[in-house]
Amino acid sequence: MQRKKFRWKAAALIALILLLLLEIGDLYYLSHGGAGQLLPILMYHHFEETSDSGTVVSADRFREQMTSLHDAGYEAVTIPQVIDYVKNGGSLPAKPVLITMDDGYTSNLTVAAPVLEELDMCATVFVIGINEGEELYVHSGEPFWQARFAYEEAADWVEKGVIDVQSHTFDMHQLASYGYSGREGVLRMEGESSEAFRQALLTDSRLFRERREGAVSSPLLALAYPFGYYDEEADQLMEEAGYAVTITIDERINQLKRNDGGCLRMMGRFNVTDTVSGEGLVARLDQYFRRPAPVQ
Repeated sequence: MQRKKFRWKAAALIALILLLLLEIGDLYYLSHGGAGQLLPILMYHHFEETSDSGTVVSADRFREQMTSLHDAGYEAVTIPQVIDYVKNGGSLPAKPVLITMDDGYTSNLTVAAPVLEELDMCATVFVIGINEGEELYVHSGEPFWQARFAYEEAADWVEKGVIDVQSHTFDMHQLASYGYSGREGVLRMEGESSEAFRQALLTDSRLFRERREGAVSSPLLALAYPFGYYDEEADQLMEEAGYAVTITIDERINQLKRNDGGCLRMMGRFNVTDTVSGEGLVARLDQYFRRPAPVQ
């Protein structure tokens, strides 16, 4: 009987030692950058004072969401901060979040930016270059369904660090059904040669860069794929065009790793709608941060 009791205690002790060794291994892995840093990216579009559409977020709901993130310890970061963490050994907060907005609606400045400034937060806006500062769709001549801002209107917000302005392509926010270019976002068209495709993407990137040049003070570093359409071929060309970061609409968390530029490519995002409460948004992100934070 005593022997059985001894064996049971010995087995329990061994199991405890193994558990402690695993814990120590996890801590070593985290402290030496093996797991890197988790980064959720949020995706917004247009804002209104009130909203009856899930895709359009009301001013009150946006304030609720941002306040909840702030109170839960999340800190908004910029794309340069993310790049610096990966490539230069820079630091990030324990619970970082990259807030993004697509298309370049004026409401990003008039509704969202004041809330962000009040809470000491920031966001990145991915602008459709050809629509910047325009009142009509260039190809159709029809008025925009919602106003788009000009770079000059965003310049002060950029200078203050509240808003950054990056690329949603110059003129590839199109579908073949539109009847303008026959292209589906940045994807290669049927029958298009590799070189023609390369030139199309590089030319579009050059046009975006030229139109933005000198209008805002931040560097051009990132691109969000229109409609979330992308593939490896397109992403390699976007890297050639000078984009250190590319972002999709795939709903997944991102894991940043030191000295691994590949983790900055084709990053995932979580779409945030007016139906998502602040509490719900925090709960969704918190599930990824339950493990110990990596030591910086």
